[in-house]
Amino acid sequence: MNWIDKQTKIIATLGPNSREYETIIELLKAGVSVFRLNFSHTTAEDAQVFIERIRQARKELNIPVAIMADIKGPALRLYGYSEELEIQKGDTLTIESRPPEGIETLVSEEPGRVFTNLPMITEISALGQRVLLMDGCVAGEVVGYEQNAIKVKIENAANLRPKAHLTIPNVNYPIPFLSEKDIKDIIFSVESEVEYLALSFVREATDVEEVRRLVARTKTKSGKRPATKLIAKIENAAGLNDAEAIIKAADGIMVARGDLGVEVAIEKVPIVQKELIKMGYLAAKPVITATQMLESMINSPMPTRAEASDVANAVFDSTSAVMLSGETAIGNYPVKVVETMAAIITQVEQRTCDKDHRLNGLLKTSSDDLQSILAQNAVTVAKDCNAKAIVVLTETGHAARLLSRLRPSVPVFAMMKDEMVYHQLAMNWGVFPFLLEESKDILDEIVVSTLKNLKEKGVLATGDRVVYLAGLPLSRRGTTNVIRVETVG
Repeated sequence: MNWIDKQTKIIATLGPNSREYETIIELLKAGVSVFRLNFSHTTAEDAQVFIERIRQARKELNIPVAIMADIKGPALRLYGYSEELEIQKGDTLTIESRPPEGIETLVSEEPGRVFTNLPMITEISALGQRVLLMDGCVAGEVVGYEQNAIKVKIENAANLRPKAHLTIPNVNYPIPFLSEKDIKDIIFSVESEVEYLALSFVREATDVEEVRRLVARTKTKSGKRPATKLIAKIENAAGLNDAEAIIKAADGIMVARGDLGVEVAIEKVPIVQKELIKMGYLAAKPVITATQMLESMINSPMPTRAEASDVANAVFDSTSAVMLSGETAIGNYPVKVVETMAAIITQVEQRTCDKDHRLNGLLKTSSDDLQSILAQNAVTVAKDCNAKAIVVLTETGHAARLLSRLRPSVPVFAMMKDEMVYHQLAMNWGVFPFLLEESKDILDEIVVSTLKNLKEKGVLATGDRVVYLAGLPLSRRGTTNVIRVETVG
């Protein structure tokens, strides 16, 4: 698939079944724009290998590809077993609180006993309390206590995966937002200059601000100022209640439906998804829809019809990106699942390409917000003159994101000099970044060279009209003030 064939981006998680360089190349050719490194299951050593292979692959293919480090956060998990744990309906599972240090290496010697990093589990739960495991796939209730442990009667048979999620609904967990491991993983990721950090279980805007301060005081290996952007994962009731402030504090959000679906009534999750997507793109920030999108393809070469509809509906909702987790990390068909997702996206976008959200009356633009006003006018001009694309010259990527939130029916070709911004914009809906190969500061010269470049790459043809959005002087940030129509010669 050509990397500009679809406007909605695909994020793939790397893992044991997708770690080889050849597989990474095939995933990119199939349509991946962002690779996710899941630090709940990935060591810094493995992450370093992944980062090197991704950077080599994107250089070989000469395409923008973002790397997103997904930080574990205050996730509650079960430990003490390394293979799937078979449990039957009616079994009693003992869950014991243990200190987080070294918990991942503990081995339970007692059948039916597991450990958790949730402290004081006996004090925050009550008899009859609902307990959900593995994103709600296993349910039970508290029926008794031991010292530092609760006894949970299991309501359905299942194979419990190692490090399965633990959820006790409607309980405020006495656990800090960042663990020592999280801090180390964030510092490693920022030092390595990955494009994005995804922050798990964000509860309020101050969690994002805490990480931003940590990022700001971390030194990168290149010596450049840290520029890693923050994606806040909305996956619990507290985060949902503070969503507006979290979106304002973060650089983007993820609708992490797995844990969200066990903390919020399941029938509300589709509504929440739609609302969060709209809030995100109206704020000109990317929104990722995640969890169990094509889950059955972990073991099957074909998705269920419901899964195909799920992906399609996220695209209809104008999500910026859709994410694959176990499907590409541990699944048997990592490349096939990306091809399948790309095919669904393409079909949906062919039905929606003539719809611009700017026509829906949703945007409230201040008269002082000249960049947003010019972005809206650029989209209008492109539509009215039947342009084939909008080309935006940007230093930070902000102007490109303002265009992206309008969901225009033509592609946005973003031109910049900064390589970090180049790869970051791979996340944004409908934005296709290009590095300016020559250091020119005269707009006329840049127009000539970029049109030539786009024509040579086969994305524009002779006679195509193009709308330019730029700022003068070119080297100054935040000066978008020019709309210009050109024709490819």
